Amino acid sequence: MKRTIVLILSISIVFALFAGCGGKTDGGSTDSPPVVSSTGNVATSTPGGSSGDTGNETEEPVLPYAAGKFLADANGLALEKYEYPLPLTTSDEVITIWTSNFTPDYLPEEGFETMPFPQEVLARTGVHVEYFNVPNASREENFAVRLASDDLLDIMCQAASYYSGPIKNAVLEEGYFVNLYDYRMYMPNYIYEVTKDPSDRNTIRKVFVEDDLICLMYELRAQKELSSGAFARGDWLEDMGKINTDIKTYDDMHDMLTFFKTEKNVETPMTLLKTLELAGAYEWVGFDTYCCCSATYIRSVQYVVDGKVHLSNVGENDRELMSMINQWFSEGLIDPNWASYASIPDIGDKLQTGEMGYIAGTRATTMKANDVAIPEGERYGWVALTKPVRHEGQTLHMGFQVDRVYWGSAAISSSCENIELAVTWLDWRYSEEGSFLYGYGVQGESWDYDENGNIVITEYITSHPSGWTMIMLSYALNSIVEPGLYINYAWNAPGNEVALQYTLDWESVPHDDAYVYPSGIAYTDDQNSQITAIASDLGTYLEENYLSFVDGSKPLSEWDSYVAGAQGIGLSDLLSIFQEAYDDFMAN
Repeated sequence: MKRTIVLILSISIVFALFAGCGGKTDGGSTDSPPVVSSTGNVATSTPGGSSGDTGNETEEPVLPYAAGKFLADANGLALEKYEYPLPLTTSDEVITIWTSNFTPDYLPEEGFETMPFPQEVLARTGVHVEYFNVPNASREENFAVRLASDDLLDIMCQAASYYSGPIKNAVLEEGYFVNLYDYRMYMPNYIYEVTKDPSDRNTIRKVFVEDDLICLMYELRAQKELSSGAFARGDWLEDMGKINTDIKTYDDMHDMLTFFKTEKNVETPMTLLKTLELAGAYEWVGFDTYCCCSATYIRSVQYVVDGKVHLSNVGENDRELMSMINQWFSEGLIDPNWASYASIPDIGDKLQTGEMGYIAGTRATTMKANDVAIPEGERYGWVALTKPVRHEGQTLHMGFQVDRVYWGSAAISSSCENIELAVTWLDWRYSEEGSFLYGYGVQGESWDYDENGNIVITEYITSHPSGWTMIMLSYALNSIVEPGLYINYAWNAPGNEVALQYTLDWESVPHDDAYVYPSGIAYTDDQNSQITAIASDLGTYLEENYLSFVDGSKPLSEWDSYVAGAQGIGLSDLLSIFQEAYDDFMAN
């Protein structure tokens, strides 16, 4: 279907200008702008709830929740935020949600529902929710069983990650989930957050799979800022006569790691992960490529130079990067067991015992893990490093773009008995009141006000054994799994000013995002089928061979034959598909 979202948004702006000419007064007076119903007709009720004189307009039935109570365009898309009168419902209906919890050892025996945060959500909204917290390791299997037995819960979080195919097929062809576009009158806050910036095509294209198709409610960032990057031991840098801002180039980084190894007696001062680097940190983009390599990431390591799409791990710049990494490995700067580490927690013991001096990770998790290793009284703890460059003055072309669409998401099952209530309950998370509660949690539990009226995260959260990031998933929005408006600047609260400084340091290196492949690109069914057919074998080939260059088990003298092998598995065909999709995105 030809996309017309931008046109729709333009019309929306014009509509809003004309609709607002009469002025909007408090109390829901008849001067209020007209409210457009889900059918695109002017409704008889106003935002204040009073009846308006609509002349010959046919009076429509009053709809529940937010429907008919907010300013919308001709397609029923919200042009303003809506603040729900609470509770949302006084019924005894129960909404079920399929989710996960990452700190199960700290859940009460009575279940997650009895914790302060879900209890507060219930008290405010009146919505009774039954949470099915499935262990993360078994979610794929559990999802498959539920799908096969027609036992989907009302709200299925991250359904797109576990459905074997494009999620729109699960909506349009199989009918497992509803088309949320048909319920747009019940999610004004979500629609507004998605469409409020017409220039943010990535967000709009991800949410509106087609002009009249919305498959998922995504978690959206309230603010775009980097939340991952690199750190070094500031106390060791001081012993070296340096500070964090002195480490600018890969040569500087090499000198730093060498000093840590020789002068601080650290056997291997840094490590890679089994995918080479942490997805999202992107500390090697000074080579104008991504240093992530796995069959899983093959759909997300493209980049664009002068309109031409390239794939990471197979270019000349990748060879040069791998040559440097191989040299560092041979010098003993990289942990020889790097391929056994799937994520940062896998190396937590090394961080906490001072066996490493450099790490790339998320700011909250890394802060907690690393603080243990810093001797008390040291002037410097762990400090943020900017992404290194190959030469001073270099502008980085990728690695900085932050999407508003974040990790969590949810689909609504067609079997849900009250879809309108389920959608409304989720939409409340994007409202002003709802997003604050989901962003910070319950006052006195996860945050409070200090003597100056500033929000301060409680010591219970900041010093929790599982780490600040993980425990907050139970005391506020579960930002790894569930949808909502993610208030990422909550981490910058007083008492944690260093988190904001991390972000400022990370973003300080010159960058322009010129090589970024748009994340909002959507593939056709035919393109998806072709990508799937090629990506499995090609991704496995790259993973098995590119990673072998790290320790020299595959010598760099075999680079050309390695690239030729990738071509034989369909590299050119895959790039052609990515190019076609990119050209279509840019044209529309």
